[in-house]
Amino acid sequence: MHTTPARLLAGACALGIALAGCARGKDNKLAYDVCLEAARKEAKYAKASFATQEKSNIQASTGDADIRVNIPYELDGKKGLYQCIAAKQRDGTYKVTF
Repeated sequence: MHTTPARLLAGACALGIALAGCARGKDNKLAYDVCLEAARKEAKYAKASFATQEKSNIQASTGDADIRVNIPYELDGKKGLYQCIAAKQRDGTYKVTF
C-alpha cells in the first residue's frame, strides 16, 4: 500500500483535531468543577441542586484562556442558571473571575 503526502497530511490533521478535543474536554471539566465549587460556597445557592457537566453549557472564549460556564440549578422548586467565567492560570488550574 502506497501512502500519498495528502493522506499523511489528512491523518496528521485528524490526529491534531482529536488531541485538541481531549485537551478541551479536560479544560471544560476543570472550569466546571471550579465554578460548581464557587456556586456551592455562595449562601444564595448552598441548598441548590446543580446540573451535571454534560447538562451545562460550557464555552471557551475566543482569543483568551477564559471559559464561560452556565450551570442550570433548581432551588425551592424554581429553576435558574448559575453563570461563571473561569480563567486558566499559569499552573493549568482555573480561577473564577466572574
